[in-house]
Amino acid sequence: MLEPLYEKTIQKKKSIKKYFDEIQDNIDMEKVKKSYHEQEFTKENQDKIFAAIDGSFNKTKFMACFIYAIESQTIISIPDKGIKKESSSGDIDMVSTIRSRTIDSILSQHMNILELKSTIDTLQKYPKIDYMLLDGSIRGTLMNYSTNYELPPLVTRYLNTKIKQIMHPILEKGSFPIEVTTNTLTDEILYEVRLILKKDSPEIDINEIRPEVLRYFEGLEQLSCINYLLEHYKEKIICISKTSSTKDFFNENIPDAAVLEYTCENPGYTYLDHKEDNRLVRYDSENEIIRRTNYPVYPELSDNTFTIFFTRLDKRSNVLKIEIPYKIDKNDTEKVEEILNDLHSTCINGYPYILKKAHDEVIIKNTDMNNIINKLEVFEKTGRDMLK
Repeated sequence: MLEPLYEKTIQKKKSIKKYFDEIQDNIDMEKVKKSYHEQEFTKENQDKIFAAIDGSFNKTKFMACFIYAIESQTIISIPDKGIKKESSSGDIDMVSTIRSRTIDSILSQHMNILELKSTIDTLQKYPKIDYMLLDGSIRGTLMNYSTNYELPPLVTRYLNTKIKQIMHPILEKGSFPIEVTTNTLTDEILYEVRLILKKDSPEIDINEIRPEVLRYFEGLEQLSCINYLLEHYKEKIICISKTSSTKDFFNENIPDAAVLEYTCENPGYTYLDHKEDNRLVRYDSENEIIRRTNYPVYPELSDNTFTIFFTRLDKRSNVLKIEIPYKIDKNDTEKVEEILNDLHSTCINGYPYILKKAHDEVIIKNTDMNNIINKLEVFEKTGRDMLK
């Protein structure tokens, strides 16, 4: 570390510590306490069948391309029978470094497609599963769906039709390959788009819009999986976020989860919030809403109701954001406490063990990437070789 940073550490220490010391003083404590219902969760013995899904990706950058690896894995926990792995999948491929600005978004979407397909595959094979735990937020994925693709209308129409022709039969049939279907159909998709351009937009070169065509189709593939999951299994789904940054509940200057961290140490849960209008929101340069729009191909996703609340399952354990993709009446405390007691029966230190197990099983470390690169016998320059 450079000498100036040591000096800045000394200079900033007092103000930074003051910020953390005063967080509690700046929170509307009365409002938070009214919104949080303290409740001891006492269920210790798991009597429900749980499953959990997680995914991971990692990448190594060379001068010409990224080599990446992605994985997904479900874990099933059956009372008195222990834990078993199910529906695992992975892929290794390359992406040009021209896509450096969007590489993480690309791989995150690929990973999520594998996660969704692993989830569907497991639920199809094990219909007696009571709860499927997902790390993250389905609604968050939907609200961040990208529509910023300027494709010719006929190309968009073809892709919209193609996704329904392909994905619905695949998912309904079951026992499908857990893969990013867009990758396996790339040549076919681009061939058809090339024919459309040749006939209706000869001035457009397929190579100019190739990335946008594939990203748009990947997005449709992701939506098709979410739509199928909610259509068939929403009653089993619980999404759990441990690092939520939303501030819809308390509207403080820090996230809702942080507000609860600094104000409520005992187990319990907040009031329920319903998100009923899930249309895509588009803003202008001043962050004002200019329009709301439905999702392509699957407009019904806009109308799905999500029930959202925060909980702490054990004293001083992590605050968790819970998202359930159906409507629970705000006065139905019995239903909420049943779900949270069931969750508590699977927890270690206030966090579902099966979800942590799924994470530990699937994570791709830098050492794993080094092993993959060595086995691929790739010894190309990274552009940072002289710094090693």
